[in-house]
Amino acid sequence: MTATNLSRSAAHRLFRLLLPIAVLAAGTNLSYAQATREWQRHFSTSIAEPVILQVDLSHGDLQIAYAREGEVSIKLSARSSSGTEIDENYFAAHILIDQSGNKMFIREQPSASALDRSIRMAFQIDVPYRTQIQTRVVTGKQSITGVMGPVTAQSGNGDIEVEYVSNAVTAEAGTGNLDLQVLGAKIDAKTGTGNISCSRAPQGVNAETTDGDITLMVVGSSQAIIKSGAGRIEVGGVRGTLLASTVAGDLHVKAVPHDDWQLKSVSGNIRVELPPQSGFEIHAATQTGTVIVGRDDLEKPNIEVRHVDQKANGGGKRIELHTGAGKIVIS
Repeated sequence: MTATNLSRSAAHRLFRLLLPIAVLAAGTNLSYAQATREWQRHFSTSIAEPVILQVDLSHGDLQIAYAREGEVSIKLSARSSSGTEIDENYFAAHILIDQSGNKMFIREQPSASALDRSIRMAFQIDVPYRTQIQTRVVTGKQSITGVMGPVTAQSGNGDIEVEYVSNAVTAEAGTGNLDLQVLGAKIDAKTGTGNISCSRAPQGVNAETTDGDITLMVVGSSQAIIKSGAGRIEVGGVRGTLLASTVAGDLHVKAVPHDDWQLKSVSGNIRVELPPQSGFEIHAATQTGTVIVGRDDLEKPNIEVRHVDQKANGGGKRIELHTGAGKIVIS
């Protein structure tokens, strides 16, 4: 079927016609109560690239991944744990799938706001590599893998995973963990309550959580901010500037200082591990804690010293470490 030039209304009519003949599975899921039922629908259409995909859902899990060129394939499933009947017209009554040229829109009908929350929706969308994605899910998990992007993913309450995207990524959750891996452009990641994990992002990440941990591994110039709580910041292999701050949590950085670092904690400990023979300038200060130096190329202060300003191996990039009540360890 070819629907490249379908109007939105025509595409919706086509979807309604396909539903009754596209049942992939119906029955009882043995891992749930006996009343639980599951239905699946499959909708496939050819589409010009680059694809622009927008998804707006209030309740459900969403998975988007690369599968093949020139085609978008959508599988929807609904599972009821309360015995609510899921009949042949369920999806057409609650979900809109519209296409206009290379743009595809998936969203809930206005009437879906009163949807029985015992019914769990799930969307599996296969797309070409050259796809731009914008999603908003109020409650539910999201997973996006293997596309060119850019990608913008928003969640009110739910985790977001994004992997193998070439262009920029923006991920934001009210409550939920953000897991971002192997991304080719700059990343903006923000969550209210939750952890942020990012690895193999050479263009760097701006990461912010109100309450949670931040872990960055093999990243470019980055910023990591924990606004409250006892969240921990862990950084390994940063390859540019680093700005990291937390309120009550600890900071641990292990990397080669390719550029300047600025690490701050109100009451947590700070530890930096630098390779032997590295050249850098260290400026460390704690108000009520201690500064511990475990390197042969830096002078070891006595226990009463709370400020250290030294150069190692002729100096180099500037490393600033500040904490109020915690200790600072340089090794």
